[in-house]
Amino acid sequence: MTAIATTSKQADIALKPIHFAGIVLAVLMLGAYFVLPFVHQPELGPTTARVLTAERGNNEFDIETNGLELIPVASAAILLLGVWNVLVPQVSRAIAVLIAASGMLALLYFVIFFRHYLAAEEAAYLSAMGPAFWAMFALCGLAVLQVAIPRQRATIRQYQLSQLLGNQESVLLIGLIAIFIIVGFSNPRYLAERNITQILAGNAYIAVAAIGMSMVIITGNIDISVGSLIGLLAVVSGSLVVDGGQPVWVGWIAPLILGGLFGAFLGFIVSYLRVPSIVVTLGMLSILKGILILWRAGERVTDLPEAFFLAQQRPAGIPITIIIMVVLTALAALWLRYSATGRSFYAFGGNKEAARLSGLSERRIVMQAFILNGVFAGIASVMYATQLTIIQATPPPALELVIITASVVGGVSILGGTGTVIGSTLAAILLNAIQSSLVFVQVSQFWAQAIRGTLILITVLVDLIRRRRQRV
Repeated sequence: MTAIATTSKQADIALKPIHFAGIVLAVLMLGAYFVLPFVHQPELGPTTARVLTAERGNNEFDIETNGLELIPVASAAILLLGVWNVLVPQVSRAIAVLIAASGMLALLYFVIFFRHYLAAEEAAYLSAMGPAFWAMFALCGLAVLQVAIPRQRATIRQYQLSQLLGNQESVLLIGLIAIFIIVGFSNPRYLAERNITQILAGNAYIAVAAIGMSMVIITGNIDISVGSLIGLLAVVSGSLVVDGGQPVWVGWIAPLILGGLFGAFLGFIVSYLRVPSIVVTLGMLSILKGILILWRAGERVTDLPEAFFLAQQRPAGIPITIIIMVVLTALAALWLRYSATGRSFYAFGGNKEAARLSGLSERRIVMQAFILNGVFAGIASVMYATQLTIIQATPPPALELVIITASVVGGVSILGGTGTVIGSTLAAILLNAIQSSLVFVQVSQFWAQAIRGTLILITVLVDLIRRRRQRV
């Protein structure tokens, strides 16, 4: 009893001012970015960083802006890390490292700025830089330096620095930051606002599909027909509006319902008829492709109404696909972690026999996983269908491979039982960042496929080694 009380006491760390450092730094950085003058221009006067990047005509000095959007992105990350630190003070040491990494990412803009300033022949605008510029420069430096402040060491293993930074999500986040820093330093155009937005939003529909795929893989199954399903549902969505004359909202909702029904069908075959999921979904991959070819005969869906393009909307200046990706990832992560059904997915995927003895229904779990996978595929199909003005009559090549790669590289064990949807979303963004970086370092895009395959092999091998060590 005494030991339990001692452990509980050690686990509780009192909040100190240092635990609020992330929140304070992030609020000050965001305030400086959006409110304070970034530069004083001759004709336009005091101009904020947000206004400066709004259009080229707002930049009278031709100030380097590549990488400037990293500051609010890094600030948002620091804010989330700061909130996490307040809620769970035991992780303070790991949070300090991640905040420092985010600070380095934001500080990269100033490195690019001064390189451009020194290279410019007639650069005389340094004295015109406003308080926001210098404030953010100092705050980014503080975000990096705060890692040196001593912090209490966690006594519980799950809160220790090596444990927290050793998980797949942290590895992916640090890898993503490293790509931005290395490629951005060599080619600042990689950090242009348009490219950063494309990196975050370009694979958003893949990240959403990977959420459902992760749930299926966690239960010890797989769905390799998801790429064909997304392609078919995207065409269904557009055809309902163009050919069927249905309202736009019907074209958005129908894929979700049809995806759920298709998932239920797959789940029934796998759980009740005892057919391995890889066999079922391999057959359905060809069937769905065949249906799409016979139905459309290669004819694309065109003449879509303006209101149909959901993925092109930008509330508050943020692409809605990024908002959908972040919200669904957060909701799915919370549901998997705290709901009874979500925990049953892990229990069943980790040890089927123990799950059965605990009273969990294999059929119910598999059915639920495949239904949710179908619904998320339906959402992804709407995002895919509405991102361009036409809808292709064939699904994107190897789409199912990219989705499975995002889940597996994100830390979802191919053997089932472990992994998170946060990891799969980070992996989807990382894959897009890698593919985009190849363009800016002038490397053939065919290397992207080799990199995806290499990442899968490394992730699977690491997972097998980890499981063997756990058995020992």
